[in-house]
Amino acid sequence: MAREQIKVPFGYEPPAQTHKGTVFVFETFEDWTESDMQAFVAWAEAKKFVRAIFYPQHEETLRRMDISSSMPYYARVKQLESLVKQVNTTVQVDVDTWEGKRKKYTPMDTSLHFLTEKSSGPYFLCLSDRYANLFVTYPAFKEWIKTLRLYINEQFHVPLHGKLNEYAQRWEIVRFGNGS
Repeated sequence: MAREQIKVPFGYEPPAQTHKGTVFVFETFEDWTESDMQAFVAWAEAKKFVRAIFYPQHEETLRRMDISSSMPYYARVKQLESLVKQVNTTVQVDVDTWEGKRKKYTPMDTSLHFLTEKSSGPYFLCLSDRYANLFVTYPAFKEWIKTLRLYINEQFHVPLHGKLNEYAQRWEIVRFGNGS
């Protein structure tokens, strides 16, 4: 297949990209309120993300991660979808329910591979502080921290894992929702 030639004037430089890629949000979402969603959307708009994907996790995944959840998966998804419908934003906000279709434990590595294959980069991952402490202990963390930038929401005010200090240039603390 022949390449199509494009003519541009001498000295042309493409305009700088003003919007970033996709942010993935891993959480239980059972305690998110409308104000939490508004705070997240305001933060995402300030960071100029193109897309935000909320990824609620199945009970089996949460159980294996030792994270308690009082609401079943589908109730959390339904609540999250109603919050997403109420929000007015320039960021494309989606809820991914792939893990609900699997109905079993899904490792974070598998979930991230699935999400990055169907979304455009660059990639950002937003986790609560308790999720971040778990994520840093997984063997795939070293691979993923090179691929994406990590945003840690201080929602539960737990001390962060010491291993995060090795990658200090690849993550930062954010405050929105229940963490503010």
